[in-house]
Amino acid sequence: MMLAAALAVLAAPSVVEARAASSETVRADAAAARAASRAIRHRDTWPFATLDQVAALGQFWTSNSLYALRDAGGERRWVIRRAFGDLAGNKGLVWADSRTCPAVKAALEAMEALPPVRPEAPGVGVEDIKPPPLDGIAHSFWNQGARTGAKGAAVAITIDGDMDSPVAGWWSQAAASLKGCWKGDEPA
Repeated sequence: MMLAAALAVLAAPSVVEARAASSETVRADAAAARAASRAIRHRDTWPFATLDQVAALGQFWTSNSLYALRDAGGERRWVIRRAFGDLAGNKGLVWADSRTCPAVKAALEAMEALPPVRPEAPGVGVEDIKPPPLDGIAHSFWNQGARTGAKGAAVAITIDGDMDSPVAGWWSQAAASLKGCWKGDEPA
Protein backbone atom coordinates (compact mmCIF):
# COMPACT_ATOMS: atom_id res chain seq x y z
CA MET A 1 0.00 0.00 0.00
CA MET A 2 2.82 2.44 0.83
CA LEU A 3 4.52 1.81 -2.50
CA ALA A 4 1.29 2.54 -4.38
CA ALA A 5 0.69 5.72 -2.34
CA ALA A 6 4.24 6.91 -2.90
CA LEU A 7 4.08 6.21 -6.63
CA ALA A 8 0.76 8.07 -6.89
CA VAL A 9 2.43 11.18 -5.48
CA LEU A 10 4.86 11.15 -8.37
CA ALA A 11 2.00 12.17 -10.65
CA ALA A 12 2.15 15.64 -9.05
CA PRO A 13 2.58 18.91 -11.01
CA SER A 14 5.93 20.42 -12.02
CA VAL A 15 7.34 17.25 -13.53
CA VAL A 16 10.13 17.80 -16.03
CA GLU A 17 10.12 15.90 -19.33
CA ALA A 18 10.72 12.24 -18.57
CA ARG A 19 13.54 10.14 -19.99
CA ALA A 20 14.11 6.62 -18.68
CA ALA A 21 16.78 6.48 -16.00
CA SER A 22 18.81 3.61 -14.60
CA SER A 23 18.34 2.57 -10.99
CA GLU A 24 21.91 3.78 -10.33
CA THR A 25 20.98 7.24 -11.64
CA VAL A 26 17.83 7.30 -9.54
CA ARG A 27 19.77 6.28 -6.42
CA ALA A 28 22.45 8.92 -7.16
CA ASP A 29 19.75 11.59 -7.59
CA ALA A 30 18.18 10.47 -4.31
CA ALA A 31 21.52 10.70 -2.49
CA ALA A 32 22.16 14.19 -3.87
CA ALA A 33 18.66 15.36 -2.90
CA ARG A 34 19.06 13.92 0.60
CA ALA A 35 22.42 15.64 1.03
CA ALA A 36 20.88 18.98 0.00
CA SER A 37 17.54 18.68 1.82
CA ARG A 38 18.78 20.18 5.11
CA ALA A 39 20.65 22.99 3.37
CA ILE A 40 17.96 24.43 1.10
CA ARG A 41 16.41 27.56 2.54
CA HIS A 42 12.87 28.77 1.89
CA ARG A 43 12.23 32.49 2.39
CA ASP A 44 15.50 32.78 4.33
CA THR A 45 14.49 29.93 6.68
CA TRP A 46 16.28 26.61 7.20
CA PRO A 47 14.22 23.40 7.37
CA PHE A 48 13.47 22.08 10.87
CA ALA A 49 12.94 18.54 9.57
CA THR A 50 13.41 16.39 6.48
CA LEU A 51 11.97 13.09 5.31
CA ASP A 52 13.67 11.20 2.48
CA GLN A 53 12.46 8.03 0.78
CA VAL A 54 14.19 5.66 -1.63
CA ALA A 55 12.34 2.65 -3.03
CA ALA A 56 14.08 -0.68 -3.47
CA LEU A 57 15.97 -1.12 -6.71
CA GLY A 58 15.89 2.65 -7.22
CA GLN A 59 12.26 2.67 -8.39
CA PHE A 60 11.69 6.20 -7.05
CA TRP A 61 12.82 8.72 -4.45
CA THR A 62 11.39 11.74 -2.66
CA SER A 63 13.12 14.37 -0.55
CA ASN A 64 10.91 16.52 1.67
CA SER A 65 12.07 19.59 3.62
CA LEU A 66 9.74 21.04 6.29
CA TYR A 67 9.79 24.74 7.20
CA ALA A 68 8.18 26.83 9.95
CA LEU A 69 7.66 30.50 9.09
CA ARG A 70 5.89 33.59 10.37
CA ASP A 71 3.93 35.97 8.18
CA ALA A 72 4.43 39.72 8.44
CA GLY A 73 1.65 39.83 11.04
CA GLY A 74 3.35 37.15 13.16
CA GLU A 75 0.98 34.36 12.10
CA ARG A 76 2.67 30.91 12.11
CA ARG A 77 2.58 28.84 8.91
CA TRP A 78 4.35 25.76 7.54
CA VAL A 79 5.65 24.80 4.12
CA ILE A 80 6.85 21.47 2.71
CA ARG A 81 9.25 21.38 -0.25
CA ARG A 82 9.20 18.06 -2.12
CA ALA A 83 11.71 17.02 -4.77
CA PHE A 84 11.22 13.65 -6.47
CA GLY A 85 12.31 11.34 -9.27
CA ASP A 86 11.73 7.84 -10.63
CA LEU A 87 12.96 5.18 -13.06
CA ALA A 88 10.76 6.55 -15.86
CA GLY A 89 12.88 9.72 -15.70
CA ASN A 90 10.20 11.88 -14.07
CA LYS A 91 11.70 14.55 -11.83
CA GLY A 92 10.06 17.47 -10.16
CA LEU A 93 9.79 19.97 -7.37
CA VAL A 94 6.51 20.84 -5.66
CA TRP A 95 5.38 22.74 -2.58
CA ALA A 96 2.58 22.50 0.00
CA ASP A 97 1.62 25.51 2.14
CA SER A 98 -0.48 25.39 5.32
CA ARG A 99 -2.25 28.62 4.30
CA THR A 100 -3.94 26.79 1.43
CA CYS A 101 -3.75 23.21 2.72
CA PRO A 102 -4.74 22.33 6.32
CA ALA A 103 -3.26 18.86 5.77
CA VAL A 104 0.23 20.38 6.20
CA LYS A 105 -0.41 21.29 9.84
CA ALA A 106 -2.21 17.99 10.43
CA ALA A 107 0.83 16.10 9.09
CA LEU A 108 3.09 18.01 11.50
CA GLU A 109 0.78 17.29 14.43
CA ALA A 110 0.93 13.60 13.53
CA MET A 111 4.74 13.86 13.32
CA GLU A 112 4.84 15.17 16.88
CA ALA A 113 2.81 12.13 17.97
CA LEU A 114 5.36 9.60 16.66
CA PRO A 115 6.31 7.04 19.32
CA PRO A 116 9.68 7.36 21.06
CA VAL A 117 12.60 5.32 19.78
CA ARG A 118 14.25 2.77 22.08
CA PRO A 119 17.96 2.27 21.45
CA GLU A 120 19.02 -1.38 21.17
CA ALA A 121 22.20 -2.96 22.52
CA PRO A 122 22.50 -6.57 21.30
CA GLY A 123 22.51 -9.00 24.21
CA VAL A 124 21.31 -6.43 26.75
CA GLY A 125 17.73 -5.99 27.92
CA VAL A 126 14.87 -6.65 25.55
CA GLU A 127 15.84 -8.32 22.27
CA ASP A 128 13.62 -7.38 19.37
CA ILE A 129 15.83 -8.04 16.37
CA LYS A 130 14.03 -8.34 13.06
CA PRO A 131 15.68 -9.13 9.73
CA PRO A 132 15.75 -6.23 7.26
CA PRO A 133 13.20 -6.45 4.45
CA LEU A 134 14.44 -7.59 1.06
CA ASP A 135 12.23 -5.12 -0.75
CA GLY A 136 10.51 -1.93 0.27
CA ILE A 137 11.01 1.76 0.81
CA ALA A 138 13.79 3.14 3.00
CA HIS A 139 12.86 6.24 5.02
CA SER A 140 15.23 8.71 6.65
CA PHE A 141 13.76 11.30 9.01
CA TRP A 142 15.75 14.14 10.59
CA ASN A 143 14.53 16.75 13.05
CA GLN A 144 16.66 19.40 14.71
CA GLY A 145 14.11 20.45 17.32
CA ALA A 146 13.22 17.12 18.88
CA ARG A 147 12.63 16.98 22.65
CA THR A 148 13.57 14.30 25.15
CA GLY A 149 13.57 13.61 28.85
CA ALA A 150 11.50 14.99 31.70
CA LYS A 151 12.82 18.51 31.13
CA GLY A 152 12.27 18.45 27.36
CA ALA A 153 15.92 18.80 26.39
CA ALA A 154 16.44 19.82 22.76
CA VAL A 155 18.15 17.23 20.57
CA ALA A 156 18.58 16.53 16.88
CA ILE A 157 17.52 13.06 15.77
CA THR A 158 17.86 10.96 12.66
CA ILE A 159 15.72 7.87 12.23
CA ASP A 160 16.41 5.51 9.34
CA GLY A 161 13.81 2.81 8.88
CA ASP A 162 12.08 0.58 6.40
CA MET A 163 8.48 0.72 5.27
CA ASP A 164 7.31 -0.92 8.51
CA SER A 165 8.67 1.85 10.76
CA PRO A 166 6.43 4.38 12.54
CA VAL A 167 8.08 7.14 10.49
CA ALA A 168 7.08 5.37 7.27
CA GLY A 169 3.51 4.93 8.50
CA TRP A 170 3.31 8.60 9.47
CA TRP A 171 4.69 9.77 6.13
CA SER A 172 2.49 7.40 4.11
CA GLN A 173 -0.62 8.90 5.73
CA ALA A 174 0.75 12.44 5.44
CA ALA A 175 1.62 12.01 1.75
CA ALA A 176 -1.85 10.68 1.00
CA SER A 177 -3.50 13.64 2.75
CA LEU A 178 -1.17 16.11 0.98
CA LYS A 179 -1.82 14.67 -2.50
CA GLY A 180 -4.09 17.55 -3.59
CA CYS A 181 -1.90 20.21 -1.95
CA TRP A 182 1.21 20.11 -4.13
CA LYS A 183 1.79 23.19 -6.29
CA GLY A 184 4.55 23.92 -8.75
CA ASP A 185 5.18 27.48 -7.57
CA GLU A 186 7.19 28.23 -4.45
CA PRO A 187 4.93 29.86 -1.84
CA ALA A 188 5.48 33.54 -1.13
